[in-house]
Amino acid sequence: MQPTSTRIITVILMAVLFQFTLPIQSSAQQDSLAFGDNKKIPDGLRGKIYFLQENTEKLPYFDSLKSVGQLYVKKLDIPERSWTSGFPGVPDRKEWFAIVYTGYFKVKKAGNYTFRLLSDDGSKLYIDGKLVINNDGLHSPSARLSDVDLNSSKHSIRVEYFQGPATEIALQLFVTMTNNAEEIFPGENIVLSSPVDSKSSWFKYALCFLGALLLIILFFWLRKKKKKEPSPKSA
Repeated sequence: MQPTSTRIITVILMAVLFQFTLPIQSSAQQDSLAFGDNKKIPDGLRGKIYFLQENTEKLPYFDSLKSVGQLYVKKLDIPERSWTSGFPGVPDRKEWFAIVYTGYFKVKKAGNYTFRLLSDDGSKLYIDGKLVINNDGLHSPSARLSDVDLNSSKHSIRVEYFQGPATEIALQLFVTMTNNAEEIFPGENIVLSSPVDSKSSWFKYALCFLGALLLIILFFWLRKKKKKEPSPKSA
């Protein structure tokens, strides 16, 4: 066989191999976004990632832990499956981690809503700071549900989740309005607000305070200067 023919066959084989490996790479990259992306999004939930000690059996006390990364997601819809992809920005963690998702929402129609939280391993759901569902502990995919009366005002939501040993995961939050079909939260009857960034909020407050302080200083400086100006002599 001529060298030219060998090169042509090699190029063809490499092209075929590339076509087969590309979907696999793309799929793996997509699965790394299962729990959310680290790019900010409007009208969603913000998740903070925490590392856990090996053999952790329940959700930790998060105030004593330091977050190692942030995620943003429109919904919590991770059906039961194997997962070893890691997170965007935190690719090397595939087990013994926790995520706390927070956000705000309003309902289009006040009434009774049923929430169902499915997870592998433990999870908890808080609405307006109140524990609504406790699905904590090391366990295979299992779900718990609870009813909540919601008015038309703004409500806070917090979902805590932890993953024990690799590789099986699951995290889904469902919601059902009376006489309606069950949907993945937020569904058609709930509107999410943009996640609140506490750092940016404090920065805005600081700027407002400094601006007001400068205006007050300028006001008194001009007032003092006006008093010092000599009055014009009468003719």
